Amino acid sequence: MRLPVFPTSGPTLWTVGIRRLFRRSAPYIGQENMNGPDPEPSGTGTGPIEPVLLSCGEEGFTGTLRADGDPGGTVLFRNGLVVAASSPATPGPESLLLRSGRVGEEDWSRAYTAGAPRGDLAGELVKIDGLGVAGLESVCLSAVFDAVFAIAWCGPGDIALELPGPDDLPPQLPADPGVDPRRLVRETARRLESTAAWAPLGLTMRSRPVAVAPGSVPAISPAALRRAILEHANGRRTARDIAFTIGRGLFAVLTETALMIEDGLLSLGRTPPAPSSTGITEPLDLPLRRPGTSKVVDVLPVTGTTPPPRRRLLAPRSIRPPSAGEEL
Repeated sequence: MRLPVFPTSGPTLWTVGIRRLFRRSAPYIGQENMNGPDPEPSGTGTGPIEPVLLSCGEEGFTGTLRADGDPGGTVLFRNGLVVAASSPATPGPESLLLRSGRVGEEDWSRAYTAGAPRGDLAGELVKIDGLGVAGLESVCLSAVFDAVFAIAWCGPGDIALELPGPDDLPPQLPADPGVDPRRLVRETARRLESTAAWAPLGLTMRSRPVAVAPGSVPAISPAALRRAILEHANGRRTARDIAFTIGRGLFAVLTETALMIEDGLLSLGRTPPAPSSTGITEPLDLPLRRPGTSKVVDVLPVTGTTPPPRRRLLAPRSIRPPSAGEEL
């Protein structure tokens, strides 16, 4: 069952409670989306999602908070506690486990086959050597905090609450026993305050970092996260792409990238222009060239039939009227 949708645009915010609806003013981060300029942190709270999270916690809500937008995301509640959260901008528990190497492909397949059908994937994963209960709990918590941070930073669109339906499946890797929304709000606010230091560097989740000296290894071996970023910062991958590739949280990758820019290890490549309202991306400011200057026709191999011979250009014909007695 989907409860009414409450838009977050405008100077005021409608917040839904399970048994009440109230109106309150709230400062919030601008609603620029992931394909456009990243928002500037407001420095106060976590934006329009904060009162909804707190209200769900106070009311003991069980269901899904769905934040529309780009990237948007979902937050799953159980008895007022957050047990899972996801966003297209951040890696989930599966990506964090597999891409980081904490769990191998074979171990994952074996655990999934044994545990997923009976809803005990977590129970099978904790049996893997080197992971354990604490390691899995840390990964699941990291995915929750990272997803809510991305939703709040980019600015959610309309926020709606959905009650659980008969066909809804519980999350395979929940952050048991759950996260208190008040703790989640405090941590998200702290992370949003950290993003203020990224603005002078021009760092956003769409930035494409590039190693200043590709292939070089510092004299002192860097930490694993810093080394992984250096290896994948090729000027084509965005910070979000790197987070997914190496299996680390988006906030952790952005934080370390900012430090590496200040240390002179990374620079930011050209950020592609955002799509316009018509969905058409404006081209980069590339130099223009005259047609035919590339001579590509002269070097491409001829395939198929022989090309027709070039037609000879005819001189302009006279169009004067015929004189008297002149044949046409």
